[in-house]
Amino acid sequence: MQLRSGSTLVKFDRQFPIYNFFFPNQGKARAAASVPQVWNEAAHHVRSRALYFHIPFCDTICNFCPFTRGRYSSRAVIDEYFASLLAEIRLKADLIDLKRVPVSAIFFGGGTPSLLDPEQIVELGELIRRTFDLSALREFSFEVEAKSLTKERAQAMRAIGVTHPRFGLQSFSPKWRDMFDLTATLDQIHDAAALLKRLFPYQTFDILYGMSGQDEEELIADLEAAVALGTTNVDIYPIDNIVTQVGLHAKLDASGAVPTSAMRKFGMNVLIDQAMRHAGFMPHNGHGYVRTPATGDVVSDAYSFVYHEHVYGYHDHDLMGFGVNAISSTMGHVLTQTHSKKMYHEAIAQGRVPCEISRHERALDFARPIVLRLPYHGRLDKRRVRWDAVHPEVLEKLDRVRQEGFVVEDDTSLALTKLGWYWYVNLMYYLMPNADQLLMNGMVIDKLKDPGRRFSKRELLFPPVPAQVAEG
Repeated sequence: MQLRSGSTLVKFDRQFPIYNFFFPNQGKARAAASVPQVWNEAAHHVRSRALYFHIPFCDTICNFCPFTRGRYSSRAVIDEYFASLLAEIRLKADLIDLKRVPVSAIFFGGGTPSLLDPEQIVELGELIRRTFDLSALREFSFEVEAKSLTKERAQAMRAIGVTHPRFGLQSFSPKWRDMFDLTATLDQIHDAAALLKRLFPYQTFDILYGMSGQDEEELIADLEAAVALGTTNVDIYPIDNIVTQVGLHAKLDASGAVPTSAMRKFGMNVLIDQAMRHAGFMPHNGHGYVRTPATGDVVSDAYSFVYHEHVYGYHDHDLMGFGVNAISSTMGHVLTQTHSKKMYHEAIAQGRVPCEISRHERALDFARPIVLRLPYHGRLDKRRVRWDAVHPEVLEKLDRVRQEGFVVEDDTSLALTKLGWYWYVNLMYYLMPNADQLLMNGMVIDKLKDPGRRFSKRELLFPPVPAQVAEG
């Protein structure tokens, strides 16, 4: 990827094709440390923690979804997994002082956490409350699916302290809902939104855009319907064709859909920003919008996604995951749990945490606020960065980013300009050290090895810029 100098709006020669990722990555260097050693060492550096709990079951499989999930054959399968999840929490509590670092955010993801019975939701919530220090809890997110959400489940969620229910709507268009294999009806979606608005202070759902064959008229129709649903928040993501399922690629190919170019998808993002501001929303990060009076600011400080303050945050914020394929990221280490439910059950029953532990230099953790927080959240408190410990490559690249007008600076902060906000994904990739960029490139190459996954150069490359523009 090349950063272009000069006055052009098209500041990069290509779009990095994965839009959400961790940094530091799960590296190849395996750690000798045990799970207790990793977390006990982290406690010396970390002052705030987010928790993630993975529920890997779905009623139906949506073909755009890249996450670890699957259909379930019976309630007994969910019950078995639920018992192992409770056992994992208790196991880690025996190995680690889980109350040593206060928890600021909790996220139940999947899969479909709303497939849990109300009694299971309450039991899990009560165990979490007994096990962790929740005195500083600011946010409790819980993903739901419209078909499985009931009043009883919603009341159980509220009883355990959920504040931010989230659901994956993706599109209001019957054409695109069929293309994505979405089975909830629009009536079920409206009923779910109404229930969540009655019971919770915040409600969020996802909209996808930039699919092969989508046009701006379809996008605007989705945005207007999203605004009319009346929730406090909307998350609007570009579709990530590198990681969507091959079944979606096959359906799009059979329909004759033309891939959306990188340039057109960029233009759609500009259109989304203008349309949502006009409708009374403001961006609060790279893809999230909150219902609040629009201003001229690049991002609003009226709302923050606290869970992502830890995933894309300062060096003293970390993430602890539970369940199959859950990722934990903390000082010096990334831990990834097995994706196999069978191996997960067996390991937990034997008193083992089934994970791979990789280690990385701490300079990467100290660089994380620059690499991730600044581009994703749009602002950075310079006083919270250990500048003397940041990876030197990141500091060099930050200087270039300043020079090219992506960032403005005062005595205490760095903030994205509007130009920087448009390019936040590429900035996250660009600001990484070269070795980490190579790891990310490897992820892309691995995905493209699947012959059923179609990806064209037009989706990756931006048009060339005339020399006189590039020279400024």
